Amino acid sequence: MDRLARATGTSMFMVLHSALSALLTAHGAGTDLPIGTMVAGRTDDQLADLVGCFLNTVVLRTDTAGDPTFAELLTRVRETTLSALDRQEVPFDEVVRATGLPPEGPQVMVIHHERADLEQLEGGIGSLEAVPTGTARADLTLSFYEPRGDGPVHCGLIHATDRLGTAKARQLADELQTLLRTVAAEPEQPLSELFTVPSMRSDNA
Repeated sequence: MDRLARATGTSMFMVLHSALSALLTAHGAGTDLPIGTMVAGRTDDQLADLVGCFLNTVVLRTDTAGDPTFAELLTRVRETTLSALDRQEVPFDEVVRATGLPPEGPQVMVIHHERADLEQLEGGIGSLEAVPTGTARADLTLSFYEPRGDGPVHCGLIHATDRLGTAKARQLADELQTLLRTVAAEPEQPLSELFTVPSMRSDNA
């Protein structure tokens, strides 16, 4: 995936976001996908020395229409992501009103972390362990942990059990892993050829 990101002038986050978007479209989520992500919210230099959480949610509106190749989808996601980040200071409430999202915001989130930042804390961290939270902010949240340098990308998945069962969530995770391996080797395939999911096939029949 890292090689694909470099070859297309994108980032690992954009590759992962594109793969998730393609997978959601294949499962009938449509071709206009408002996917949320988190940004640090520290664009103002005056905040540099302040301690606290200034996170903001940015909505990335992803267009998968027209059966693009995965490489073409990557180009769309790159443009959308850069445009959204240029406007990341817009209050989230205004974004919700402008896009027609529900008040709680997008129901799919994709978040990217560099694990090296955690590992380099003084004293180190022995392990990262997932624990049940009892709540889910969105229907589906995928958190990717990318090491700095060589090493596998790890993924954490949180889902609302009343909207997405455990078996379905596990299926999506497995399909996402398979999809990433496929597009890393053959990014010029149209999305419809990457899936055997009926909804994707029928949309382009």
